Amino acid sequence: MTEAPELPDLSPDDCHPRAAAALADPFFWSLTDETAPFGNETAHETLTAFRDFRDEHPKKSPIELLDALLERWEVGNGGWDAVDAAEVEALGEEDEYGLLTRDEAILGLAFSQIVVEGRLDPEVRRRALLALARQALPAVLSAYEGRALERALRIDRMRGVLSARWE
Repeated sequence: MTEAPELPDLSPDDCHPRAAAALADPFFWSLTDETAPFGNETAHETLTAFRDFRDEHPKKSPIELLDALLERWEVGNGGWDAVDAAEVEALGEEDEYGLLTRDEAILGLAFSQIVVEGRLDPEVRRRALLALARQALPAVLSAYEGRALERALRIDRMRGVLSARWE
């Protein structure tokens, strides 16, 4: 029997003050709720990697980390601008794992940067908002079965946070 991976530490008591204020709803801090930004293994790994990345490279673009993670995971690094339902469906049919992993990674990265630094890189924000648009499509929401409405409402809350000023 394999051990469950260790979850990263995530708490409103141990983050940037701007993050604690903006992420007032407890769901933002959940590491186990699949409808939350950190509720999957991809986001856990992204949060841990971002913290390490910032320690080692305080001035580098977080996109460099994203590129490295996707390469390590052998996930394609494209389709960022796809939001049309037919185009997203085609991407999903071609590589569903890649599509979902990219979205989980960019959302994890966006919220990691907010939690750690209290700011958000413009390109990370742009890609994360596009990921939320994809995640809000009926074909993607249907995977959440009985929690699709809850996921849609949380996508709206995440969009609101990401759309705020984070300079």
